[in-house]
Amino acid sequence: MRGHDPRTVASGRARAQDPDYADWLGHVRAASACKHPIRLAGQIHVNDRDGNRMVTIDTDTMPDGAIYTPCGNRRAAVCPSCAEVYRRDTYHLIKAGLQGDRWGLPPLHEHIALFLTATAPSFGPVHHRVVKVHAADCRKKDGCTCRASVCHPFGRTCPHGHDLRCGQRHKAGDGQLGQPLCLDCYDHTAQVVWNHEAPELWRRTIQQVDRELRRLGRAHGVELRRRYIKVYEFQVRGVVHYHALIRLDGYNPDCPGAIVPPPRQITRDMFEQAARAAFVKTSYTSAGHPANGGQGWHIAWGDKGLDVKHVNAPGGAVNLAQITGYIAKYVTKSTEVTGLTLRRVDDLTVDVHGDPATHLGRLIRACWDIGEHPDYTRLRRWAHQFGYGGHITTKSRAFSATLGFIRHQRTIWRRTEGHPHTWDDQQAEQVIYELGYHATGWISTGDALLANTAAAQARARHQAGLDALADELTAARAARTLAACHVRVNATCSRSLTTPQRTQHPHHLGPEGAPMPTRPRPLVAVRLTGPTATVTTHAATIAAQLVAHYGRERVTCRTSTRTGGYSGESRAYITITRKEPR
Repeated sequence: MRGHDPRTVASGRARAQDPDYADWLGHVRAASACKHPIRLAGQIHVNDRDGNRMVTIDTDTMPDGAIYTPCGNRRAAVCPSCAEVYRRDTYHLIKAGLQGDRWGLPPLHEHIALFLTATAPSFGPVHHRVVKVHAADCRKKDGCTCRASVCHPFGRTCPHGHDLRCGQRHKAGDGQLGQPLCLDCYDHTAQVVWNHEAPELWRRTIQQVDRELRRLGRAHGVELRRRYIKVYEFQVRGVVHYHALIRLDGYNPDCPGAIVPPPRQITRDMFEQAARAAFVKTSYTSAGHPANGGQGWHIAWGDKGLDVKHVNAPGGAVNLAQITGYIAKYVTKSTEVTGLTLRRVDDLTVDVHGDPATHLGRLIRACWDIGEHPDYTRLRRWAHQFGYGGHITTKSRAFSATLGFIRHQRTIWRRTEGHPHTWDDQQAEQVIYELGYHATGWISTGDALLANTAAAQARARHQAGLDALADELTAARAARTLAACHVRVNATCSRSLTTPQRTQHPHHLGPEGAPMPTRPRPLVAVRLTGPTATVTTHAATIAAQLVAHYGRERVTCRTSTRTGGYSGESRAYITITRKEPR
């Protein structure tokens, strides 16, 4: 316990020396990794199948007189443990919506999917960082050290006397990123209103996508359906943008609820054009407000266009694993990228956080001032998020399973201790919980230290097991690859295509019956198919072994590599031929 506060060490030692320490540790195991667990107090009743009460358990008889349950917060800045659980649930939810073949979903490998990013318009010039060409090993947004372009090489002097130019090449994490070049020129009011209207803008956009798909379907005599999932992300300037995954499905009139692949005549480009047209056409004017002369604000998507990428397209750079992890990581984030993380703002704290000398302070103040109008009251409720009050994740009902379903499956797994086939739905009806809120957090910092340490050790053991399993799977996959390579090895007889018996065939005769020159038939032919890195490594190893076996002075080795049929797949061809005598 070195490095901890003496009072924390003392309370932790007192808990560990308690004779009931093992029972307490098992009691809090479900919430041991949580930073701010919820303590519930009350009674638990167990009834028989006839409804007669058999046992009543009071929480006063339990350690600490309460039941510990995780807080369930999705934000990593608040509770990393619960946020990781939320991220993994979202990961599997998205994976099921793209891959299918689980939780009652059919295989979805024949479906077309688009990953798109929709941004807000500009509300004024801000300091930004643009890298036109990234290095091959660059991690892009996370710790990018590539050379950036000049921020604002050209500009003028604004009416407030500020020079709207910046000759710096900002680094990743620079505190100036996202800050306006002139606070007075920047339209903070329009930005918070756009955040406020962003969910409605998305709703209208996805309806326009349906209209475009209906037009596309009528043109080809088919019916189409779209299913989507989206998450929002805050930009450093304090405005949201959406990452969405839209899947195209067909329609079966005999079973309208079935998920079927789209017709063959609908291509990826057609789907992309329909989506782009919907985002361009969608715009509207918000409700009027005295701050804008009694008029509303124009609400539309940004002028930089829609960033669209095809998922699992042949030869594409975006595959299922990449896009699933990319979207899932954003569900644990909030306004941390802006440098400000707040709880709800009220009348007492608005003067503290709404500092007019800062960009974020002006956004909070704009939310508070505009929120006085009856049509914009939600701006005050969500002033700590600069006016945005939408949920982090929204999806179509038929895109995939729900988070509630995934949590229910985890509950069954825990209650049956890893044997879900023994679960009976009637068991849940026979247990009645009468629990109420008691408190939040651990009783002492020593309890938090002991519980979090035990959870960390459990995670380390679990990760060690996953790493060992991954090593075994990798070794087995490599063995299967080599075995498949040896199966495809074709050894030929010593007679080659240059023998008189074959060259005299009419198909091998040139003009005037002269034999055509032919390449000798290979002694050995090997074809490797798999991930690019694996194929490259094994191709070099196998080629070297074959040359050493037949003799470098007697054979010629030729190797060629081609792109495979899937993203990230390659094919290598190795041929060993006998050298012709000089």
